[in-house]
Amino acid sequence: MKQFMKKHDIWLRLLSILLAFVLWIVVRDIENPIKPTTIHDVPVKLTGTEQLMNNYNLSVIEYTTTIDVRVEGPNNEITDSTFRKKVSATIDVSGITDGAGEYALTPQITTGSYNVDSTGTEPSTVRVLVDKVTSETVPVRVETTGTAADGSRPGTPEPTTTKEVTISGPEAELKEVAYAYGTIDVTGKSSTFTGDCSIALYNDAGEPITGTHVTCQTDTVTVRVPIYPVESVPLTVSLTDGETLKEEQVNVSINPSSITLIGDQKTLAGITEINLGTIALDDVRTGVPVEMEIPLPEGVRLDNGQPSTAEVTISVKEQEDVSTRKIQVTKFVPTDTAQSQTPYSVSVLTESVEIELRGSESALKQVDINSLSIGLTFDSVSLGLGTHKVKGIVAATGLPSGVTLVSGDVEVEIEITGPGGEQTVTPPEATDTTQDGGEDMAQGGGADTDAVPPEEGGDGT
Repeated sequence: MKQFMKKHDIWLRLLSILLAFVLWIVVRDIENPIKPTTIHDVPVKLTGTEQLMNNYNLSVIEYTTTIDVRVEGPNNEITDSTFRKKVSATIDVSGITDGAGEYALTPQITTGSYNVDSTGTEPSTVRVLVDKVTSETVPVRVETTGTAADGSRPGTPEPTTTKEVTISGPEAELKEVAYAYGTIDVTGKSSTFTGDCSIALYNDAGEPITGTHVTCQTDTVTVRVPIYPVESVPLTVSLTDGETLKEEQVNVSINPSSITLIGDQKTLAGITEINLGTIALDDVRTGVPVEMEIPLPEGVRLDNGQPSTAEVTISVKEQEDVSTRKIQVTKFVPTDTAQSQTPYSVSVLTESVEIELRGSESALKQVDINSLSIGLTFDSVSLGLGTHKVKGIVAATGLPSGVTLVSGDVEVEIEITGPGGEQTVTPPEATDTTQDGGEDMAQGGGADTDAVPPEEGGDGT
């Protein structure tokens, strides 16, 4: 090894390099030439903002925050490790007097106590945007996310700290903000709780506000989230016996058979069923669903997706000797209460109306179809020319014992024409006019002599 170092003069070469470096340091410190350099990303500071607000009610909305500064000075100063910290750029906005808008201002550069001069900046001017800043309030909306514990449902979150937040910014941009929105997680929750919720600003389209100069006084609100127990409650209906159909002879089908309710635990505990109301068996057509409103007890509400109505269908038990017979009635007895002074002629357009009779199969076979008619009572002068739908009442004579007529709304279409058969098209709203002749017929008013009232035991009303 020694021979190798001696042969190649390693020590001599290392000494030469060291002496060259020392000589360079000495020359640099003695001569210290003037050199240029660039300081990158120098922060821009604003001054005069208070005067701008006080004098013109303007604020700086946006500006160029950093620039590159070119300087020139003694080499030992511009390479000093603390020199960069001494370089600063300042923009004075107090001189802005032309109102809201965008300005290009020249930054002032300082280098502290260093003997260094600034030769320029990149960019050469700083962009400054000023505008009038106002404030207004917007509502806070909070929704839940996640799934509560089994048997529980979250209610509507209620902000407790504030239901409105104040936002500030340029007037034009404030108009875009509709509300502050946030979500709060209810995963696994089984009881009411309170928590903090982050909020952001949204527009009317439900889109978050981004890239604006609007600020909000707070980014979180405290929210109370009610958690309600959920209870499944059966639906029931009450029945009133008829002459030929009793409660024990029928089956009742309710769709849905039960509903889920949300409410206070104590309130739900006291609800064992919900009764839809009463159905008279003499009036209901078997096999035809009847829609009924679901009445809700005070203090509870339907769970999401639950219907507000239910369909009740009455059917006769197979073992019961109760049958139904549907008959097409083609005999109509029109009574025009304005007959003495009307210039019009009336014709019935409906060819037949289906009615339903109920009783034993043998008794239903004995029904004489010719004993059934439909009475119509109307005022042709009030109705006027055209086609109309009027209500009618079914009259039956001589119904066999044990046969009843299932009541129901009957509508018949009539046509009113003038002398010579002329007809004026009735406006759409007139064609929907329905005159109820049922009450008059029931009281015998205006009944045609051909429509004999049912016998006392026929129950044909």
